[in-house]
Amino acid sequence: MALWTVQNRKDFLSALDNAQAGDCIQVEALTDAARSARDLLTTMSRLDERKLDFVCLPAGIDTRGQNGSLIFGFCRALLRLERKERREKQQEGIERAREEGKYKGRKPIAVDEALFDSVVSLWKAGQITAREAMARLDLKPNTFYRRIKEQEEMKMKDFKKIEKEFRTEMREAAKQSRQDLSDLKKQVRAEAAEVKHAANEAMDLHDVEKEIRRGRRKAEAAHEDTIRQMKKDVEAEAKELKKLMEET
Repeated sequence: MALWTVQNRKDFLSALDNAQAGDCIQVEALTDAARSARDLLTTMSRLDERKLDFVCLPAGIDTRGQNGSLIFGFCRALLRLERKERREKQQEGIERAREEGKYKGRKPIAVDEALFDSVVSLWKAGQITAREAMARLDLKPNTFYRRIKEQEEMKMKDFKKIEKEFRTEMREAAKQSRQDLSDLKKQVRAEAAEVKHAANEAMDLHDVEKEIRRGRRKAEAAHEDTIRQMKKDVEAEAKELKKLMEET
């Protein structure tokens, strides 16, 4: 696994095309990887498909480790939502224009969005000419450039909004992680306290048993002393009785 550290847009696109699965591409700024919010989401989708990690520390993005699937999943969801909203808004605009008698345009030429983004990225990187890009997409010059203009305008409008939502999601994820860690620490402390309490109880029981044994030994010693004393008393009385008998 290799780490590709890039500092401009051209180097990023080159790394994106040449990196192998498991490699990581690191940029200093999001603008090195994308020109807009939608471009960023499309780029994250390509990285995910090619099994590449992406790091932009100033933006707080690092797909390495256990948060990687969360970040890529979030980007996929946003990209699907953004494409759906674009289609819905476009259709609503067309329907509104038709109702008002203002719609005179023809049906838009169907273009694969992922293919369009990929080809335009190659063209912007200088890897193919505009003519070759149009040929791959089967688009005329006016349609090609109009779509690029529309795409850039939409990207500029949505970029800050998507970036803000992304940062919010990351903060919430970090907050939840800290909360989970705090809960885990509390649980560990509680279990440690229970173990200590059980150990103390076991120690107290040991001390009680020790004291009982000590008391038993003292009682046995006292009993033996009593027996010895009684024996001495009996012997003394026997001698005294014998003496009296001899005198009589």
